[in-house]
Amino acid sequence: MASKTAQLIPSTGVLVAAIAAAILAAILVNIYIGYAESAYEAGAITVLQLREDVEKGAPILDRHIQIRKIPKVLQDAFERAVKANEKDGVVVGKRAPRKLHKGQILFYADFIREAGDELAINPPKGFEVVTIPISADNTLGRQLQPGGYVTVYGDFDFDPDPKKEDVQIKAVLTNVQVRGIGGSADVTDKSRSYDNIQLVVKQSQVRQLLQIQKLLRARRFTVTVSHRAEGAVAADPEINKEVLSLIEKSVLPGGMALPPP
Repeated sequence: MASKTAQLIPSTGVLVAAIAAAILAAILVNIYIGYAESAYEAGAITVLQLREDVEKGAPILDRHIQIRKIPKVLQDAFERAVKANEKDGVVVGKRAPRKLHKGQILFYADFIREAGDELAINPPKGFEVVTIPISADNTLGRQLQPGGYVTVYGDFDFDPDPKKEDVQIKAVLTNVQVRGIGGSADVTDKSRSYDNIQLVVKQSQVRQLLQIQKLLRARRFTVTVSHRAEGAVAADPEINKEVLSLIEKSVLPGGMALPPP
């Protein structure tokens, strides 16, 4: 009887082998999981997802939003989802077009409509759409999008001697919303040109901007993406009064010269 019992108890070698096999299996499982996670992360895009409900008409704040990764195999379904690096320009500060629910992925259609084709064609009363040329080397990539806010800068040469330069960069226009880039209001348009943008400004500002453009050293503006404070109420775009004074002081046709500031 004892001999039969002994035959049922595995030898030390068998136990060691079984333990080693279990450890190896665990290692292989961890390697596979790590590989699967790496494959999931590779080519993933980051989009915006709500971390809590937002009532219709309420401003969407930074704290309402979290980042969600979308694997490459699912990206076609989320092609028009708002990308993480476009949060401030497209979503934050906008009012919810309808009740938005926790866990919902945010899509461009809900936020770009007000800055899209309809308003680009039919701007608000007292405003006009104006196209301004911008430096091609200052496109800001995907951060510059229709619906976002920018500050417009210009470089001015304050030395009237054509052989000398006294170049100074001044903010020209602040708190202005981009309604189109290269004539396109579609944020997914990859073929658009980045050497001009469309802005909606007061009617009185259109002529002023065109005059200011003539004073620029390179005849092109430079733009930076502006951050809007949480819950900020949209204000009208404003032209820098110091820059406006240059229009009055400048000598137009016949040889423009800018006096020292």
